[in-house]
Amino acid sequence: MPDLRYHVISLVAVFLALAVGILLGVAMADRGVISARLQAEITDVSNRLNRQQTQMERLRERTAEDEQLMQGMAEHLVSGRLLGLRVALVSGPYADPEVVQDVQSDLLAAGAELSGPMTLKAPADRREVSSSGAGATPLAESYVAAARELLRAPEDDGVPPDAVVFVGGGRIPPEAPRGTLDALNEAQARMLEVWTASGVRVVAAEYSGSGRSEVELFQSAGVPSVDNADSPAGRAAIVQLILSEDDGSYGTKETASDFFPPPPEG
Repeated sequence: MPDLRYHVISLVAVFLALAVGILLGVAMADRGVISARLQAEITDVSNRLNRQQTQMERLRERTAEDEQLMQGMAEHLVSGRLLGLRVALVSGPYADPEVVQDVQSDLLAAGAELSGPMTLKAPADRREVSSSGAGATPLAESYVAAARELLRAPEDDGVPPDAVVFVGGGRIPPEAPRGTLDALNEAQARMLEVWTASGVRVVAAEYSGSGRSEVELFQSAGVPSVDNADSPAGRAAIVQLILSEDDGSYGTKETASDFFPPPPEG
């Protein structure tokens, strides 16, 4: 992929720049005299560095062109695909708000009757992530209540949504109560179970960057997922999954079975 090559070339350029610095240091240490041979080596390294920088610039231009092409293709795949469908958008407490906003915009562009986004609360203290005995944590109880409330139809006519899109993932801040990760996994698993048991189509998504991934949680819950919702292709994949019965994992991470889901049959 162009961005991978870009990173490789960036590393090469850095090492070449270091090599130039080392050679100059050696030359200066040698009583300030730069031999003709050393000067030739420095010139060669500098030329190689210039060529790498030129190639980097070309890759930047190509990456920008590829992104524009992908944006146009994604808009074509999304436009009007969800007309007549009611979709509820729910975001986890640590999900990237910009990604949530982009997903919301694309769902609207697809013609969905959208409710939300509903943002799940983060635990405020240790009591919310601690359970007494075999019972659920207060965090899990609140997530289950929110999931059921959503199914009780946020619309005035009492009709529940056709699909729920859940945007999760994101880094847990260091100031979060100890035990937040385990409690959050439990709470979201119970929440997803409420939705899937009701027969509502559920699609999960997250950001493609580094940080906490919840794809394995989605997989264990039997929920299809997209791990690159910050890209036009990822958001188009969300729309595709809403319309299908596919339960795979898609995107760019190692947990993905493929980059993009196949089109719905029929």
